[in-house]
Amino acid sequence: MTMENKFDMDAICQSCEKQADDGFNSGELIYHYWARNDAYGLYTGLYCDACYNSDKYPYRKDDYFDPAYAGERMDEDY
Repeated sequence: MTMENKFDMDAICQSCEKQADDGFNSGELIYHYWARNDAYGLYTGLYCDACYNSDKYPYRKDDYFDPAYAGERMDEDY
């Protein structure tokens, strides 16, 4: 008995083009374990763990503007 591929599409890293062991079915892309989101929760693509944890991922959450550190603050917490 042969094992058929149960996924419609392959998951490929957008940076290094490495292929994941598991693919995904149509409409399930955002649920793949390589699917990444930016600081605002918007889908940014498929990136493997090595690329996500390096400088190859262009939407790093620590690069986004933080309004808590912009200009003067109204409360006196110093």
